Amino acid sequence: MNVMNRMVKFQRYFFLLVAFLLGSLAPLYGNVFNFLLLVFVLVLLGVNRKEVMRNIRQERVYILVNVAFLIYFSLHTLIVLLKGDPIAPPSYGTFEVLILNFILVPIYVSTFRNWLTPELLKQFLFYFCLGCLLLNVYIFFSLTGTNLFSAPLDTLNGIYNVRFGENRVVLGSKFWLEVQAMILAMASLASYLLAIKERRPVMKMVCFMMFFLLLIFLSFTVTKSSIIGFLLGFLILNVYLFRKFTLQMRFGFIAGLLVCACAFTLLTDIAMYEKRIQEIEEEIQSVRSGEYKGATIVPRVAFIRESFRHVDEFSLWGLGVCTKHRIKAWYEASEMNIAIYNNVNNAFLQYWITGGIFGLGLVLFLFGAPVYRMIRKRNFSVLIFVILIVFFVVSNTCVTLSWANSRLLILLFLAMFYFYGEMFAKLECFPDKSTTL
Repeated sequence: MNVMNRMVKFQRYFFLLVAFLLGSLAPLYGNVFNFLLLVFVLVLLGVNRKEVMRNIRQERVYILVNVAFLIYFSLHTLIVLLKGDPIAPPSYGTFEVLILNFILVPIYVSTFRNWLTPELLKQFLFYFCLGCLLLNVYIFFSLTGTNLFSAPLDTLNGIYNVRFGENRVVLGSKFWLEVQAMILAMASLASYLLAIKERRPVMKMVCFMMFFLLLIFLSFTVTKSSIIGFLLGFLILNVYLFRKFTLQMRFGFIAGLLVCACAFTLLTDIAMYEKRIQEIEEEIQSVRSGEYKGATIVPRVAFIRESFRHVDEFSLWGLGVCTKHRIKAWYEASEMNIAIYNNVNNAFLQYWITGGIFGLGLVLFLFGAPVYRMIRKRNFSVLIFVILIVFFVVSNTCVTLSWANSRLLILLFLAMFYFYGEMFAKLECFPDKSTTL
């Protein structure tokens, strides 16, 4: 029994370490993090195999859906290779990562069942936000050095102009701007809820400061999808919280939001956002005129149009391992100026093209399952809902579920939302009217 107690304690510490790494290093070294989880699950199987298998059986439907997709993908690949003369050159090296992500991650998440509590979940979210904050602080000072202290306005304007450095190498690994912005949006929403819920004055102040800094970093990216996802989630979150407050708390809440809005406006380069809005308007006109000139809206519209021209090739069975080179061939033959691109910048469409109706069904299942379970069990979590909104918006503008460094994070959170939705709901409960701002 003593050994088992120590193992549970170790699992909890590892759980918090995972939270910190998800916000910081995991998006940089996704494949390394996969093997870290694999080793940990193998250790759990060796120490307490019966409990691990019991937890897996409780969530077998969710896990079996992922297994079924991988079986289909494997059979599809086998048929393509045995048949000969594939529609495009096949790409290899995907099965290992897909197995580690789609099967290992939900198996690992299922092991939380016997010891996860709302308090531990709150700590998990805090360490996730802390990891995200520290990584972005490092990126900020690696870009600016000490210029912030000597020329703060010029430094901030420079950061906005380069969009927080865009896609760059961080700590020896490529960090995509879309992934960075998505994690910042998630962490901003989580830290905001933690700040509202926290009763200890010092920790409340820490969470509010964390939220404000994360929001500033998110604004540096000038990334439309993540910012729109955050704003939608933030609006829903505030409507939910506002209904929970007393009249006195509502006045304080509104005053606090106004102060934050004023401070944020002073620190934000409004001109950069106006420039981005103007670019969007010009690109919309370009699409309407059929010229397809631009770098944000135009390519994404062109990707979808070009893909649906070839819908007969993938609609039922998908292209499997031939997806990458076949998409490239479509774009090179297109008249819409997209020859330099090699994916569809839409996770739903990407999985549809890759796995046919089975691939599209898998992604819809992963996004819809947490909502279905919340409705069925009547345990609504606003945090789950708003983070799903961020995932959904971002997944419609880039292939976050295809990139190894972001896929693991998304799948882990989606599995947690499905398995432990009631924990998130308990975390958000207001037991009485004495909550203070």
